[in-house]
Amino acid sequence: MARSLIHDDTPKSTHTRDRPDAVERRLRQVGAWSMLYFLLQAELGLAWDRQWHDWVGRDRFWIPPHIMLYTGIGAAGLVALAVVLIDTLRYYRKAVGADDDSTIPVFRFFHGPLGFVLLGFGTLTDLIAAPFDNYWHELYGIDVTLWSPFHIMGTLGGILIGIGIIYIFASEAAHERVMEHRVWRFLGLNAPQWGALIFLAAFMEFALPALTAFNALSLGTFSIPSYPFILALASACLISAIQVTRKPGAAILTTLLLWLLSLGTQAFIPWALRSAVGMFGFTFRYGVTPTFNYTIALIPLLFLLCALLVDSVAYWQRRHGEGPDAPLRYAWILGICMALLAVFVPPALVWSLVHFTPSIPTPQSIVLVLEPALSDLLLALPLTAIIGAASAQLGIFLGDIWYWSKC
Repeated sequence: MARSLIHDDTPKSTHTRDRPDAVERRLRQVGAWSMLYFLLQAELGLAWDRQWHDWVGRDRFWIPPHIMLYTGIGAAGLVALAVVLIDTLRYYRKAVGADDDSTIPVFRFFHGPLGFVLLGFGTLTDLIAAPFDNYWHELYGIDVTLWSPFHIMGTLGGILIGIGIIYIFASEAAHERVMEHRVWRFLGLNAPQWGALIFLAAFMEFALPALTAFNALSLGTFSIPSYPFILALASACLISAIQVTRKPGAAILTTLLLWLLSLGTQAFIPWALRSAVGMFGFTFRYGVTPTFNYTIALIPLLFLLCALLVDSVAYWQRRHGEGPDAPLRYAWILGICMALLAVFVPPALVWSLVHFTPSIPTPQSIVLVLEPALSDLLLALPLTAIIGAASAQLGIFLGDIWYWSKC
């Protein structure tokens, strides 16, 4: 299906402005990039929020990171709502580009692009979860782990948001494929592809705190680390990057984008914490001022190794006669290999920082990664390999979404 949609026989236009649906394209593109910006803001607010709970506590709902997080989610939801309302009006006016082929019905009356509808419901889910999550914290206190009911509700909303933004950029990429000339490209990628890679990198950044946010699983005398499960799952984004672009090097480019986001986040959070605590007269819970977290900033090294592996396979396929539209082969084997890296690279990295750079402060929560013995890591390997193989196939599926719909 993916290949057949790449070679579209639709008559091609030479420039977006020459197309009868130019207004619709501009509306959706402006909406897509606006929402991507607001979602990046929300992600930064979420990272700040996690550290605020660790360093300051949680004495009220309207703390600065919450404001940053929920204004980002709310603004993205409002943009999605605006596009759906405008497209509903355009649909009933029979405007070009807003018809039954390019929109879906919502509650029978409204009509909007599939991606915007999914993203809108995702942001609504997150905003509904917020007051209930606040009430949960009031009942049970600080709870920064994922496994609470309304954190899971927020995570489900985030998954809807992610699928929605991928569909939005995929739809625009499908329309750009029928353009014969003058499509903007940078490093061989068009604007929707860049949007998708930025989102994939941002999604991978969610996995970086897995070193400390996920507790080990107890199995008798063994303590099985759970961080590899999340890191292996995030590695699927690199396979999606190849599927979306069909270009060797896209996985490495996604990792470099991840590194930029990670460095920016780790530079911002200590400054934001110190500034807000000083401004509002708070105190740090442990009497220690937060500093740049070198370990989290270096964890993208793991994904760089994974990216080299994925890009090497894609390049090998191209060198051996596979066409540019050929999907990535041996994805499940790549997933298992990336699972091996997810298990053993983080402890090796933390051990190197602790022993060879003692002048660089390593948070105690990060040092705990060294506690599992080799036998514990080996016990984590089979399940991590299964997750890696399954997530690699998921990456193939998410990449194929890119060629499925123009809605």
